[in-house]
Amino acid sequence: GLGQCHDRRSVFEVGRNVATSEGAVVYENALFQLIEYKPLTPKVHQRPLLVVPPCINKFYILDLQPENSLIRHAVSEGHRTFVVSWRNPDQSLASATWDDYIEDAVLCAIDTVREISGSDQINALGFCVGGTMLATGLAVLAARGEEPVASATFLTTF
Repeated sequence: GLGQCHDRRSVFEVGRNVATSEGAVVYENALFQLIEYKPLTPKVHQRPLLVVPPCINKFYILDLQPENSLIRHAVSEGHRTFVVSWRNPDQSLASATWDDYIEDAVLCAIDTVREISGSDQINALGFCVGGTMLATGLAVLAARGEEPVASATFLTTF
């Protein structure tokens, strides 16, 4: 009847019908977890891909369902794919600054992907404010004279 609302939270279950691409946490700190996705090809490209989603969304914003998953597409095309999964901030992160998120998350993720993959350079993709964070991180790296990112792609980023 009128005034009743279906509880849609029970419709979606992570790993069952949303975020179905297989991956595992390979690194974590107070700000984020780094997920590496299982390749779906016998060989992968030499240069890995790091995806930085917006910190206001869950890690699976780009892995909603198999038929519309950017993550599944990347691993299906042979990209060794890593995604930042932002931690939900609590009181322990109340004093964290923008600079902390850039240094201890974005730049840390870049370094960690390079270390795990053994690649000098990576490719990166930033989505929404994740792209803004990635662009900020790239500016910091450029100011330091470092070039660990070979290519950067930005989706809905200002």
